[in-house]
Parts: sequence; structure tokens; C-alpha cells
Amino acid sequence: MIERMCHFSYGVVGWLAKGLVGQLKDLEEALEKAGIRVALPAYASFMLFISFMVFLLSLLYTPLFAFLAFRLPVFPIGIILGVFAGLLGFGGAFIITYMLPSLVAGRRKSEVEVNLPFTLSFMSILASAGLPPNRIFKALAVLEERGHVGLAGEAKNILRDMELFGVDLSTALKEAARRCPSKILAGIFEGMIAVIHSGGDLGKYFDEEARSLMRARRAMLREFIDTLLMLAEVYMSLFIAFPLILLLLLAIMSFMGGGTVAGFTPEMLIMIIIYVVVPAFSILYLVMLNLITPRE
Repeated sequence: MIERMCHFSYGVVGWLAKGLVGQLKDLEEALEKAGIRVALPAYASFMLFISFMVFLLSLLYTPLFAFLAFRLPVFPIGIILGVFAGLLGFGGAFIITYMLPSLVAGRRKSEVEVNLPFTLSFMSILASAGLPPNRIFKALAVLEERGHVGLAGEAKNILRDMELFGVDLSTALKEAARRCPSKILAGIFEGMIAVIHSGGDLGKYFDEEARSLMRARRAMLREFIDTLLMLAEVYMSLFIAFPLILLLLLAIMSFMGGGTVAGFTPEMLIMIIIYVVVPAFSILYLVMLNLITPRE
């Protein structure tokens, strides 16, 4: 999906994105680790295209929302708010699309590292049964295509390098270690190279690595439970108790005929807190919780 959007964006604003490519060289490695198979100019075009679209939508809909929700005049207040929201949207969209490859790479890293102990156990069984490394990666590639335990597409990439490009196993493993989003998996690939060159037992190597990662996984889960307890307390304080106290104070101000705060009446502030602030921060909280939750 992203690849198609990048190619479409390059045809629309590619001429404008060429000036950005020199400033975005650090994205090349992130794109490779994220598995996003597009050239840097195409992705820079995607960043600009999305940012311009967000700017235009914010410019069009902010004055309408301000008029319908708060009865603010479209001109000049609505237009000024629209331009301000458009600039914020442009900057936010640009930053989000800039961070997207790193976020995708981080997600791939999490998926790989969560499944890695089980994947290594599977590889240990195959290696102990006498299968050569290329057959092991072929079996992993089949599992990846079916959505089962795998290496987030790296087994398929290693097979592609060996069978399509004709490189040897050591070179394919070095390339996989270079583009792999997980340093743990990259270290395992490098360890495989050392074991193969020294004539060691791959089955035993995989088994020892799997046991080590399983111990680390148990420690990580204990740490996650402690973090979850802390976040639950933060949620109760910031997103339940504090808004209720604030709403109570604003209701008292409204009942007593209070003035305005930064140009907003207490009634308007109550509406903003209920329909904008609390939902927005709750969504951010859920996103953060989703990002830190270990994957199955």
C-alpha cells in the first residue's frame, strides 16, 4: 500500500521532492530496515504529498468546524484558524511520515524478537535432524508466507539472495544482518556465519540461543507488568480524576456567571474538555499502550 502511494506521489510532486532528498539521507537505512521497498525520492514525494493533503483538508474544514461548533465567523477568525491548523497539520504529517519507517522497523523488530525463541527452537530441531541451512530457511519462508512463526520476511530475503542472485550463504547472512531491524537477530546471523565457518553444530547453537532469549523474555514480561501497573495509576489520575475536578470547577464558574478564560467561556471549555481533550489524550494513551505491549 505504501509503495503504491509513494509511486503515485512521485508522479505528482516528485519534482518538488528532489530538493529534499539530500536532507533525508538517514531515511534510506530506516526504509530498508522497515522493509519498505521504495527509493528515497519516491518516499520523500509521499511525505510531501500527505503533508499537502493534510494542509488543504485542515484549511477547508477548520473554519466550518469553528462555525458549527462555536459559532465563530468564517472570516476572518475561521480563515485564520484554518491557516494555523493547516500549518500545524502540515508539520505534524511531515513529522509522522518521517518517523513512519522507524516505527515500522521498530514494529518488525518487536515481532521478530517476540517470536525469535520459538523460531530458533524450530530451527534447532531442523538442524539437529540434519537439514542444511538453505533447507532450514526454505522451511521458515513457507511458515512466513502462511503467517506463522518466522523472521519477518528475512528468511525469504536470504533465499532470494541465494537462489536468484547466486550469492553464497555467508554473504546472504551478512546482508541479512545489515538490513535486519533487530540487533539480536543480526547477532544470531553473524553467529551462524562463525559456526558454519568453524564447522560447529548449528542445532546446539540455535538451542542455546533460544534458551537464552526465553530467559530474557520472562524478565521482560515481569518488567512490563510493573510498567502496566504504573500506567494504570497515571490513567486514573490524569484522565479520570483531573478532568472531573476541572469540569466541576468550570461548572461552578458557569453557575456563578464567571468570565472567560483565554477568550473561552466556561461552557465552551467544558465542551472542549469533554469532546476534544479527554478523547484525544485517551487515544494517545491507547496508542502508547499498544506500542509498549509485547506481541503474542
